[in-house]
Amino acid sequence: MLANPQGFYTLTMAAETKIKTADDGVREVGMTDARASLTSLIREVRYGGHVGAFTERGERQVMLVTPEFYERAQAALGN
Repeated sequence: MLANPQGFYTLTMAAETKIKTADDGVREVGMTDARASLTSLIREVRYGGHVGAFTERGERQVMLVTPEFYERAQAALGN
């Protein structure tokens, strides 16, 4: 088990994750590997402070952010 900065503990999986870190720090996972990596990616975004992305053929299709980030973005846009 590993502790994150917020004090939560998570079980580590024996299988190697398919999540990669892009040059800009965004954590990316390909669509074909998304199902197997979904929980890990969500935890990295929520508790690790990362932004996540689902990719298809190397292109980002969808971004994954925390609810707080989304709310700040909506407020900044005046929505």
